[in-house]
Amino acid sequence: MTHTNEIADPETGDVFYYTCKLLSIDAWRDGDGWYWNDSHTIEEGIYIAEDSDLLSSSRKLLKYFRDTLCVLSDKSKGKVFVDFGHDIMDGVLIVVHHKGTGEPLFALSSVHG
Repeated sequence: MTHTNEIADPETGDVFYYTCKLLSIDAWRDGDGWYWNDSHTIEEGIYIAEDSDLLSSSRKLLKYFRDTLCVLSDKSKGKVFVDFGHDIMDGVLIVVHHKGTGEPLFALSSVHG
């Protein structure tokens, strides 16, 4: 299944987007924090425009995870948070964490998987 959230350049019609994979993260915790042990691809072929609100709005992204990707339920509201602080050059765009523990749960990545 392909999910697209594209925005075209009004002058050229070019669409600049990331081709992503949705990853489920298996992580372990030690005294310094959480470390990815493994990740599993849930879905490939997710296209997100580089200027999409999904890349800057936690609310819109979590709604997308719930309504379109169907990996979070309504019960997750208030129990997860979004980390936009990853280096896009490393391929990880966004990580969704459990709010209580900080455990990484899902990631949108253009490289991993």
